[in-house]
Amino acid sequence: MHFNKILWATDGSDESSEALKYVRLIADRYNSVVVALSVIEPVDFAMLGVPPEVQRELISTQLVIERKEYERMVRALGEIGIAGDRRVIRVEVGIPYEEIIRVSEEEGVDLIVMGKRGLGIKDRILLGSNTIKVLRTVRIPVLAVRRREGYGEDVKIRKILVPTDLSEVTRASLKVASDLALNFNCPTLYLLHVVELRHHYELSPPSIIESLERHALIKLRTYIEEVGEEYRSLDFQERVSFSLSAWHSVVEFAGQEGVDLIVMPTHGRKGILGLILGSVAEKVINEAPCPVLAIKSQTATSQ
Repeated sequence: MHFNKILWATDGSDESSEALKYVRLIADRYNSVVVALSVIEPVDFAMLGVPPEVQRELISTQLVIERKEYERMVRALGEIGIAGDRRVIRVEVGIPYEEIIRVSEEEGVDLIVMGKRGLGIKDRILLGSNTIKVLRTVRIPVLAVRRREGYGEDVKIRKILVPTDLSEVTRASLKVASDLALNFNCPTLYLLHVVELRHHYELSPPSIIESLERHALIKLRTYIEEVGEEYRSLDFQERVSFSLSAWHSVVEFAGQEGVDLIVMPTHGRKGILGLILGSVAEKVINEAPCPVLAIKSQTATSQ
């Protein structure tokens, strides 16, 4: 797939600045146009009982804020070399997630890049409500970025992880991940299946565990064989893990292997590894030490 147009949703926070680094990385590789979007939440003057003369002053102040946001985004994109016809600057007034969705459709973007914690609310512990609503609604890939411990350093994509529940949506996420790996010359692409076990799984006969692992590896290799001739040069690594918590196993694997990007579907079957947004997928996106590219199952198959 090709990211011709990227939407960068920003609120001026550290996370949105971190997200911009990935925008630059991807835009440089794909020669993408970048749509920078800042959303200012509206003020209901009638609800607040603000007198007309004060309303006029507040409206004037809001216009100043909009202009400053526009100038901030122009500077930010200029600093990473995105200028002229390679950029579109949008300042909108409204509910952040609604405007992100609307602008993404109006501009015909192929990818949305935004901070994990949600626009307008800094240092959130949980996945931001605006981010989760965007993830649940849009049909295009969304790259959710968190601030790294090494904030300020250059970002890279060298190791990619694709968690899978062995359902058909694996093909979509693996296709997108393979294309990224090829474009970024990634030395390693992991395909990980987590068998989520119940308590006392250690009482299971070894033959059962071995059978599950053997079946999973065969399935993973089948997906790799079907990915396409153009990706044969990639170093695919199949992994099977047994865990009481699927999302924790994915996050732990990413940390241990130094993964730079996780590519995962937002919908899948519930069970061994249920990638249903709001459960396993949401936890992975929230806790992963690296950015997570969330895609819908039809994203890759439509390319």
